[in-house]
Amino acid sequence: MSTIKTFIVTNIWILLILVVVAVGLYQFVDPAPPKTLTIATGHEDGRYFQLAKQLQADLRKQGIELEIVPTAGSSENLRLLTAEPAEASIALVQSGLEESLPDLLDNVHSLGSLYYEPIWLFFREGHKPSLLTDLSGKRIAIGQDGSGTQVVAQHLLRENGVADGVVGTQFKALDIEASVSQLAGGEIDAAFFTISPNSEAIHRLLAIPGVDFVDFKRSDAYTARYPYLSAVTISEGLLDLARNIPQEARVTLASTATLVVNDQFHPALTPVVLESLSQRLRNGGVLEKPKAFPSGNNTGFSLTAEAAHYYQYGPPFLLRYFPFWVASLVDRLVILIIPFLFVLIPLSKLAGPIYRWRIRSKIYRWYRYLLDIDRKIAEKQLKDPEQEQQRLADMANELAEVEVPLSYADELYHLKQHLEYISRRVGQLRDVNVGR
Repeated sequence: MSTIKTFIVTNIWILLILVVVAVGLYQFVDPAPPKTLTIATGHEDGRYFQLAKQLQADLRKQGIELEIVPTAGSSENLRLLTAEPAEASIALVQSGLEESLPDLLDNVHSLGSLYYEPIWLFFREGHKPSLLTDLSGKRIAIGQDGSGTQVVAQHLLRENGVADGVVGTQFKALDIEASVSQLAGGEIDAAFFTISPNSEAIHRLLAIPGVDFVDFKRSDAYTARYPYLSAVTISEGLLDLARNIPQEARVTLASTATLVVNDQFHPALTPVVLESLSQRLRNGGVLEKPKAFPSGNNTGFSLTAEAAHYYQYGPPFLLRYFPFWVASLVDRLVILIIPFLFVLIPLSKLAGPIYRWRIRSKIYRWYRYLLDIDRKIAEKQLKDPEQEQQRLADMANELAEVEVPLSYADELYHLKQHLEYISRRVGQLRDVNVGR
């Protein structure tokens, strides 16, 4: 048997152990990230959809295809995320929905907040509310069905004791266009909107005679009670410099646009998604300071462990220098290889001694017989020298075919010398017996 073959056969048990360990460790390695994702957004003319298009372009460069599903808004996005089976693995939603949908808290998690979504309360002249409680008995547009605006508006009104159908109060589920139209026509008294200060709808509302928006005087109370809310300042002239609107700084409440995922979302995709959004949002906006978003604050739903790590330490080291698929593959291999090495290194230290034992055992097993013959000669108990002489000759022929590495050749030749020595003694004893 060749030296290499002997080594392999001797240490085959180590290979078997390593195979078992590798199979066991593989159970703990996440599967490769998918190459396709589905994101639920909102209307095709809304910011959610536009941001998703930008994310789609960035992910395509990393070999990931993002499918965009337009919807009516945040509530529908969450429905797609939590359906059985889920129709999306990632979605853009308005923070605050968790207040009305607490049963989703265990199944949906956040990757972070992306920008402020001001909650505007516009009213007609003569119906100005000092507090939200003053909306009791009014006709109020609360946003269309399936929108985050409707969920948050209903929650705020409910917390202020304003309920649909009580003392003449009417809630109307209207989209932005219908709300603007009916507010202008006097068909409603007030309307909630969740839109950007740069939105065309804001400018249309400000152009309606007798229509204005509320200054939330109790903003500190709201933000203290509801962590998903922020208070943002609409500074003087921010909405229209030419007409100086507003003429004094006002405060309004704001949710945040939040990126949420379900259990189908592969955690390894977290840094590549957040890194894309970080680059897209780094310059800030009318209400956001540069580099303020994405953020782990005001997310509503709890952050995933991977998102929390990203906000604390930034993108993984490998992702800063390599494409996503390379970085992901290396990360997965590290999880497998490091524990594997902890097992392999101690076992490899045993391979040498076991191999040496196996080689020497080829040689040393003959010494038992030689020692036995030597003892019998010394004690004059060797009964048939002729037979033993033949056995020693057979042993010499057998040793001639034994192969050992060069490093062990000296031990083999020592054995042959000892065999020759014992053979001479047996031969002398045989000659004596013949002479008698």
